[in-house]
Amino acid sequence: MFPAPLAGGPRNPVWLYRWWRDVRAEAGIEDVRLHDLRHTHASIALRQGVTVLAIGRLLGHADPHTTLKYTHPADAMIDAAAETVGAVLGS
Repeated sequence: MFPAPLAGGPRNPVWLYRWWRDVRAEAGIEDVRLHDLRHTHASIALRQGVTVLAIGRLLGHADPHTTLKYTHPADAMIDAAAETVGAVLGS
C-alpha cells in the first residue's frame, strides 16, 4: 500500500507513524490512532449493508467474533432491524 521510494520492499513502519503524526497535527485530530481507522472502516461497511463475514475478510479476521468488536452499528440500524422483524411477525 505504501511502496518504498526505491525498489526492494515496503517502507519502514517508522515512516508511516511519522506521516500519520503529521496528518493528525494538521487536521487537529491528535487523539486518532491508525487502528481507529479500522473501526471506522468496519462500521461504515456495516452501515452500508456489507456482511460481518465480508468485513472480517477485509480486515483479515478469521473469527467473526473479532470482527464484531470492530463494528459499531448505528441506532437506526437496530431500529430498522426491529421494524423488519416486527413486520414479519405482525403479518
